Amino acid sequence: MAILFIDHGVAGGMGSLGLVLRDYAQRIVTVGERSLANEGEISLEDIHGVVVGDAPCGVRVSDESHRSSMAAVTEAHEKKIPILGLGFGALVVAKALGSLIEDLNPSEVGWINMTTSPTARGDALLTGVPWTVAVPVWSCQSVGNAGPSMKNPGMRTLASTPRQKFAMFACGVSTYGISAHVEWGSEAIDAAVRMASAEVDAAGWREGSIKNGATNMRIAKKMFESVTLSLMPVDRVNAGVARDLHH
Repeated sequence: MAILFIDHGVAGGMGSLGLVLRDYAQRIVTVGERSLANEGEISLEDIHGVVVGDAPCGVRVSDESHRSSMAAVTEAHEKKIPILGLGFGALVVAKALGSLIEDLNPSEVGWINMTTSPTARGDALLTGVPWTVAVPVWSCQSVGNAGPSMKNPGMRTLASTPRQKFAMFACGVSTYGISAHVEWGSEAIDAAVRMASAEVDAAGWREGSIKNGATNMRIAKKMFESVTLSLMPVDRVNAGVARDLHH
């Protein structure tokens, strides 16, 4: 069994999540940009978890884009295979499950306070995470409200930023998305700042990294250990029967 990583081409891949998964001897199978561009079917055979990766700055989710990714998310969700979307990947997950995606104008960028919702503080992925914490955010789109559907019986917010109600969300028991970039380390932040326009407050990013970077990495490690131990454990499938996830 393996974890499927849907790679939308961002530098650094899964970031600190990938490091944690490898530390816990998880096997990772990657579907990259070329395969996604061909819009072929993504196989979920022998897959016990799906990670939907981030994309370079400025890439948008639309009705006509990323259909392969969204189809894989829909299939995995229906089969109750655990899913985690990171950054842009969180938007793909939300879109695939029927939620609206809205433009943020201007974008929400910088070290932003993310606050967990009162009803979500007992969630397995948020164990040990402070109620309010500064995290890297670089969002030009956000998850909007949408009514329940057959695919999405009810998306619930786990954490929010000042401009994103669904900065972290869950749908059902084992589908999650995090639009805030908790997976970013200092190198990923530096790369994002270099690739962005001159309007980005590079000094502010550096100051934020000095002040909050170590805490963000500690929280990310704690959160991603919960992913590999509770959400997508290596022994999740035994004799072909999925193990229930209990919060």
